[in-house]
Amino acid sequence: MRWSSRATTAEPQALPLGPYRRVFSVPTEPASVHQARVSTQAALAEWEVAPGSALVDAVLLVVSELVTNAVRHTHDRSPSAQVVITVGADHLVVGVADRDPHMPPTTRTDAGEGLRTVVDLAKLYGGGVTVAPVKHGGKIIFVHFRCPQALTSHNASLQL
Repeated sequence: MRWSSRATTAEPQALPLGPYRRVFSVPTEPASVHQARVSTQAALAEWEVAPGSALVDAVLLVVSELVTNAVRHTHDRSPSAQVVITVGADHLVVGVADRDPHMPPTTRTDAGEGLRTVVDLAKLYGGGVTVAPVKHGGKIIFVHFRCPQALTSHNASLQL
């Protein structure tokens, strides 16, 4: 697994930036689902994001579902998927990018079971799901979680 601290070309300018940010790539193979989940959990723990909360469980499930979709549906067109996590004072955003240009539906009625779960979890936390094209082909799926209370003990006083 490769870690990157630089900006990815798979990020539209609309990505809310926060003081905490992690970007990493995983190959589009089944073992990567677990790798992405563990890496996400490690980042959230490092940042002390709502430890042991339902929010963390929801974020981990979202990452699992999105990476699973990349593995299942794009492995022949996208050798890897990129995961982006950003946390601010009142939001947490997860993005998963791949090189497949197919834009999946993000409405609950049109999405498959995994994306329906993702949409439901985002809505539960006052957020939503967006899909955006990336510069060199492909797409990124963003899942936004809005959180009224401070997400971490470190950023309780941050203003975005």
